[in-house]
Amino acid sequence: MHRRKVIIVDETVQLLVNVMGTIGVSNGRPYQYQVKAWTNVNDKHETTIVPTEGDPEFNEELRLYQNKDAPSEFLYVDVFKTNLNGTDYVGRGTTLVPTVKNVEFYREVKLFSPEEAGLLQLSLYLMEIEVLGYGSS
Repeated sequence: MHRRKVIIVDETVQLLVNVMGTIGVSNGRPYQYQVKAWTNVNDKHETTIVPTEGDPEFNEELRLYQNKDAPSEFLYVDVFKTNLNGTDYVGRGTTLVPTVKNVEFYREVKLFSPEEAGLLQLSLYLMEIEVLGYGSS
């Protein structure tokens, strides 16, 4: 009788980005805010759109897959706001991707734009995931 046993067939690395909220980006007018985050320009992830008159709170987790053999060094974020007049660019920020796995890191990322743009609050968690499959015993 052939038995199949569970084996590890691959490993993948994910960067969990918890987009918490912003500090100092609001001017008190109603806008709809959205954050885009990426470590690879061809794989951008977006938060849901948050309508508010103050600084937006997202509290949303984005999962960015990483190349385990050549992990990304930086996380990039863009913040946008939209109203009836169109979409405005709030600012871009950059932070280092953690190199230590299974530890949560809190970051306040400064957003840069032609005007003073504020901060984006993030928590980052780098984790390795084992992909399981079956093998014969």
